[in-house]
Amino acid sequence: MIEFLRFALVAAVFAPLLGVLVIGLMVLLGDDRPTESRVAQVTGAGLAVSIIASLAVMAGHLGLIGVPLAGDVEFGAWLRVGDFVVPAVLLVDGVSVSISLFAASLTALIARFSRTYLHKEAGFVRFFTLLGIFATGTQLVALAGTLEIFFAGWELIGISSAFFIGFFHERAEPVRSSIRAFATYRFSDAGLLIATVATLQLLDTARFSALESAGGLPPLQSTAIALLFLLSAMGKSAQLPFSGWLPRAMEGPTPSSALFYGAVSIHAGLFLLLRVWPLLEVSLVARTFGVIVGLGTALYATAVVRVHTDAKGTLAHATLAQVGLILAEICFGWVTFALIHLICHAFLRLGQYLKAPNTIHDSHRLGHAEHAPSALERWSPRTASRLYAASIHRLRLDDRIDAAIAPMLALAGWLDRLDRRWRKAASLDTGAIEATAIKQLRS
Repeated sequence: MIEFLRFALVAAVFAPLLGVLVIGLMVLLGDDRPTESRVAQVTGAGLAVSIIASLAVMAGHLGLIGVPLAGDVEFGAWLRVGDFVVPAVLLVDGVSVSISLFAASLTALIARFSRTYLHKEAGFVRFFTLLGIFATGTQLVALAGTLEIFFAGWELIGISSAFFIGFFHERAEPVRSSIRAFATYRFSDAGLLIATVATLQLLDTARFSALESAGGLPPLQSTAIALLFLLSAMGKSAQLPFSGWLPRAMEGPTPSSALFYGAVSIHAGLFLLLRVWPLLEVSLVARTFGVIVGLGTALYATAVVRVHTDAKGTLAHATLAQVGLILAEICFGWVTFALIHLICHAFLRLGQYLKAPNTIHDSHRLGHAEHAPSALERWSPRTASRLYAASIHRLRLDDRIDAAIAPMLALAGWLDRLDRRWRKAASLDTGAIEATAIKQLRS
């Protein structure tokens, strides 16, 4: 029975990716445009296997199938470079199996919704291919036993997210928004990568099960690593000052917005903090900073929601407010409450995002109710107008970030132009040398 549960763990992670490979083979073997029904069936089959396998793993963990399965499940070595070995380890505990089943179920629901919603869309095959990649990434993140495997799933989520934002690549704005989100992800990924390397150096392992010994680290080292993990979570979960990419991410299709920025991906940073809680627990500085960031993000997003006129943008900032509160709850030490809040919030936002187009239609048909003045407007109209004006422009955070990175972008552009000129000159010189050599040979 243990072998069956080990197989179920592997199936839960890689079944969606197998569906992607089947679609790729269909295209490579001559079917340039496979039918929508066939693509949806292949992807749906992979997601269904993942759900069934996740259910089996949960049943095994609860002891309903044979001996209870818990802790690290070894699958040998994932990567070996000299004496350095990255073990292939999956972690089975209450949090991992819950998030695994939760993510697999929501992804399958979105796949079924998208089959109708994206009917006759030019990028139908591309959408379902990315959905399979994303599903594998979420399962790796949920069940990873080491930070290295977690990072692999983290990257799959980030790459598929960027491609989903730029899904309508024939327009300029989705492409710009995709690049902005991808750049923010790279910044947060750097924090996770450095934290992983530091954990390896200090603990000689990157297993999550070994983080319980983090309390023995010197305070300065534990605080530095905890702050790096917090930085990663802030970028992935769009906390201040990295919140600007989230409303831009609404350029993608509605199903991907619901799955990524309402249900699963936006909570990945919070799940990282739940996984590295032993490190965060011993660092009062990191936890205090996390509370400040979380509550600040919640207040900021609440102010923006009050004046936002776009339906999906309003939902994005409403999501941001709740994610900020969950971050504060984790850093306060309310870990179980934060996990329950995370799952309930994900289900709520998923439904709201999927219903957004119908809500807009109903609003246009029924008209808008008259806006009653708020308490702040009655007490101090001038203060209210200034606050509303600042909220409309989102405190101009995006403008300030754009101004900060503008010199780097200009330098990158100048270096690119210089490189192109150098290559052009080098090719001309090579051509002249070859012509001279040919002339000499002919003479």
